[in-house]
Amino acid sequence: MRNMRCAAVCVAVCALAVAGFADGEGKSLKDAFKGRFFVGAAVNPRVYRNASSPEARLAAREFNTITAENDMKPQSLQPVEGKFRWDAADRFVAFGETNGMKVVGHCLVWHQQTPDWFFRSDDGGPVTREKALERMLAHISAVVGRYKGRVKGWDVVNEAFDDGGRLRRTPWMRAIGPDYIEHAFRYAHAADPEAELYYNDFNMFAPGKRAAVVRLVRRLKEAGVKIDGVGMQSHVALNRPNLADYEASIVAFAAEGVKVMITELDVSVLPAAWGLSAEVSRSHDYDEKFNPWKNGVLPDEMQQRLARRYEELFRIYLKHADSIDRVTFWGVADGMSWLNNFPVRGRTDYPLLFDRSLRPKPCAAAVLRLAEAASGDATGQKKSDQSNK
Repeated sequence: MRNMRCAAVCVAVCALAVAGFADGEGKSLKDAFKGRFFVGAAVNPRVYRNASSPEARLAAREFNTITAENDMKPQSLQPVEGKFRWDAADRFVAFGETNGMKVVGHCLVWHQQTPDWFFRSDDGGPVTREKALERMLAHISAVVGRYKGRVKGWDVVNEAFDDGGRLRRTPWMRAIGPDYIEHAFRYAHAADPEAELYYNDFNMFAPGKRAAVVRLVRRLKEAGVKIDGVGMQSHVALNRPNLADYEASIVAFAAEGVKVMITELDVSVLPAAWGLSAEVSRSHDYDEKFNPWKNGVLPDEMQQRLARRYEELFRIYLKHADSIDRVTFWGVADGMSWLNNFPVRGRTDYPLLFDRSLRPKPCAAAVLRLAEAASGDATGQKKSDQSNK
């Protein structure tokens, strides 16, 4: 009975917090965590194509930093050598500026969503190292230069290491060699000396990858190369990864004197098609067992599990708020999440704080409640410190 009463109280409190979100009278996420870290979302054209759309209004209300989900990747910006398509990226940056947001560019160098022409010679064979460097420089200079002073930070290199900490044999690696990462950071800094520069990767809780990224940061700094932060993609599940390993990576990166960013946060509630991974080159055939809640309604029990998981994560973020610069969700609401099609196309996932109708979920209430409790604790501690003076 006691457990039932506690659950009932929790549901009631969540309902009140959700009501505050819905009617616009409660705090937004960006206000709840003000002074601790930025709270943002990856956005697509549904958000920035029409500033008066419900998606745009929700993003503007709740977030103070945005990342381009796809429209600043090489495939989107330069599908053909020398022929840039700027329209979508321009709209994205303008939306962020209009709403006073920190704008983050994602991403300059990656082995996915990068046209093959980057790595082919004129005769169709493998590109030379010199030509690959020339093309990298031209792309980074054009993109970063166009948004100089407007985009505050860039994911310069994305997903260069495997989980064991070895450099992936990507097209960039094969064409240039291990120093392609250093060149990318140098080129980005030259194009906009004031922009922040980040390394970004998934499964950053893996000890081997953690150690490799720490070594990368040290090596770049020793070489006099600017690196401002490490992005920890956080495509997680209800029971994975181990939070001790996850927190250990936050601590390790912060110890290197760079900002830590949670860059692609979402929590899948669906059965795993395989082990936890965000390797986008993989896929899995559709199977009903991987799509148990396809009617768009997540059972209350699962809503509460999701809320508890988000609370666990945000407790860690608040604990390390001095090191964490931002927490960015990968999407604004469930209906816009990439997880509906990855790693199995056609599924119905529920990984974000807002549902398919753009309404806050119990997990949103849990996160907001945690922020308010932390603010209360900080206020109480401040009063205590003053009284002891």
